[in-house]
Amino acid sequence: MHIYTLIFFFLCVSSPVRAQDTSPAPFSPDEMQHGFSQFDTIPTAPEDMAPDPMDYYRNPARDSAGIPDETPGGLFLHITLAESFEEDLDLRRGHRYYPIKPTEEFSPDALAVHVVFRVFKHYSAYQVIGRLFPEKVTGFSGDTFTDEETAYLAVEDESGYLKFFAPSEDGWIPGLYRVDIFVGYEANAVTRMGTLRFTVTPRA
Repeated sequence: MHIYTLIFFFLCVSSPVRAQDTSPAPFSPDEMQHGFSQFDTIPTAPEDMAPDPMDYYRNPARDSAGIPDETPGGLFLHITLAESFEEDLDLRRGHRYYPIKPTEEFSPDALAVHVVFRVFKHYSAYQVIGRLFPEKVTGFSGDTFTDEETAYLAVEDESGYLKFFAPSEDGWIPGLYRVDIFVGYEANAVTRMGTLRFTVTPRA
């Protein structure tokens, strides 16, 4: 027998026989798999753990309905009540309105009460809506608005105005009035930006 044949035969006989690998154990749902086995049930939703908003979400200047009860801010650069206004056109042919005699006190003989405002530059058109409430006025509940005015702002417009008339045929009744300001295409609690108040003084 050839010497190489003998060596090959010797190696085959003397080499240990490897046992066949056994099949893996079936997956146990209780064992740790990437750290997710701790979630045996659906995690609790955050709103269920904290039904009340955190302190930094609270705004003390909000009324019981959760609506801002302060001068509108945000997109408004400036907003004021005034007896009248004047109009000018800028280089982009946009309208600019300037308040005349800004005030929070009006005479019962005032023809109208104006809200004149300036806004930041914007890249889409939108509306500013105002609602007049006789808040503490004899003969009115204060919960129902008596006048609504809308100003449409095109892209080139950086200012606008709202004009309100007396809620009575006899003119302005002395008392406290409120104007709620909304931004959008519908007046509701979500689009309300704030409030302006003015007083109609009694006749001298």
